[in-house]
Amino acid sequence: MRRSGVAKFPNSVQLFKFCQKVLMDQKGAKVHDQEVGGILNFNPSDCSHWKRGEKNVKSVFALAKLADVLGLEVSLVHDIASGHSRLEEAYYEYKEGQTYHATIKKALEGGIEGLNKARTMVEAFVNSLHDKAEFSTPPLYLPEILRFFPFITIQPIEMMDKLSRILRKKPGQYTIHFRKGELKPQTRMSMAKDIARIIFEGERQRFPELGPQKDHLVAFEEMVFTANLLAPKSMLIEEMSKMDSRRNMISELSAMFWVPKSLIGFQLQDTVRSGQKVFMSIEADKALDSVWSETKFMPL
Repeated sequence: MRRSGVAKFPNSVQLFKFCQKVLMDQKGAKVHDQEVGGILNFNPSDCSHWKRGEKNVKSVFALAKLADVLGLEVSLVHDIASGHSRLEEAYYEYKEGQTYHATIKKALEGGIEGLNKARTMVEAFVNSLHDKAEFSTPPLYLPEILRFFPFITIQPIEMMDKLSRILRKKPGQYTIHFRKGELKPQTRMSMAKDIARIIFEGERQRFPELGPQKDHLVAFEEMVFTANLLAPKSMLIEEMSKMDSRRNMISELSAMFWVPKSLIGFQLQDTVRSGQKVFMSIEADKALDSVWSETKFMPL
């Protein structure tokens, strides 16, 4: 007879559900419980205990194997097992990693020159926002930026299916609903992406400096806007130069800027891709090299 009540190890329940959801996404089909347990060579009984939270899956070897088989960042799996990330937030980061790859690939359809011009344009746009907001110390608080976009408001509500969503109240007026409760890095990023969608798609005509919309570049523009709004490269490089390279710098930068690790990873990749690495100090250059293996970098 099954026990009722709260699971003994709730983080393990979240981990099981996350692994199952990732497998389903990768296979494009329903995944049986034992397929998840099979990754760790669990028998049906152990698998059932894991799923119900009666077995604590937290050893570094088990988490490393889950990450390896599923092709995930080890830190992402650790965050779920430790309770630092919930299922929805962890899955959001997993999907964002896929989005980065697809977005870069599509943006390159128009050639590298077009991609570089789009990056430069968006970064200049974001820098002007930071200057007006007098942003100098991370993290950035979104209300500091939204005062320059009076047609966008934000409102916390009870949400279960998404971290945030856009509600168009009337032509030219928008509200971004976000999940009520503790504001997680993933929710902040989701909100910033919603702001980007409104600016670069819905209200682009308000900002002539952005130029006409190009379908193959707009997703890349929004991604660059989101990343640079929350974790500008210059500030990221400056903070890296101050850190002990022996520490987990991805995690520390993520906490400092209050953003997901996936966003830090994208910014470090784009720093190299754009050639900005050559302008780093020796200390920052060494720091970037030290975190290279911590993130699954996309081909340049």
